[in-house]
Amino acid sequence: MEQETIKSKVLRVARQDPFLSIEEIANQVETTPRYVRTILSESQVSLMQLRKEYAKRLEQQLQPSHGLPTVTREYEPQLKIDKVVDSEMAKLLDCPAEQELLRVSRLDIINQIPVFVELTTYREVTVSNLKGSLRQLLSIGNQEKTVKPGESWIEVVPNNDSLSKLLTGRENQPLLRVCFLLYNKEVPIAVETQWLSADGVLLRSKTGSIEIEAQVGS
Repeated sequence: MEQETIKSKVLRVARQDPFLSIEEIANQVETTPRYVRTILSESQVSLMQLRKEYAKRLEQQLQPSHGLPTVTREYEPQLKIDKVVDSEMAKLLDCPAEQELLRVSRLDIINQIPVFVELTTYREVTVSNLKGSLRQLLSIGNQEKTVKPGESWIEVVPNNDSLSKLLTGRENQPLLRVCFLLYNKEVPIAVETQWLSADGVLLRSKTGSIEIEAQVGS
């Protein structure tokens, strides 16, 4: 069998998961970030374009006639799980500041608006059969009603260039960071964070919960 070249590895990894950074692709392929950039440039492959194409496919999956998307092999590379140490999240979850947490992330489309969703928890999760919201990862005994939102808050983040470029196509754009503290009974078990463009988005509060209603002027 012919051995896969570095170039073909770079292109394969980039197409499988366009949300990887140049450095992450380089680490997976065991080459340099500079060489990754050269390969992508010479092959006329744009990570931003690949991300937009994925978002468009996901939006089509979310049309009413299709219902909620099923996480199939095509989409599994976009669902990422990382282990993080985040003292801010740990404090909200009543955990030690140095405790390692799980963070699951995915790009979603909510009311035709691209939203990068993160779920941070100290619990073990299984994603193999995930359908719909990331909150389903927290279901206990398949009873999603055991997970309820508590406090929610919004802040404007002016300096997250990587997410700004993903969500708006431009760097240095302000983003909204919408957070929900999720509970099982009276115990905080996760923080759901939704990142979205601050430009022209209408947020509405209903019964204490913040919902993304529409894009103003769209």
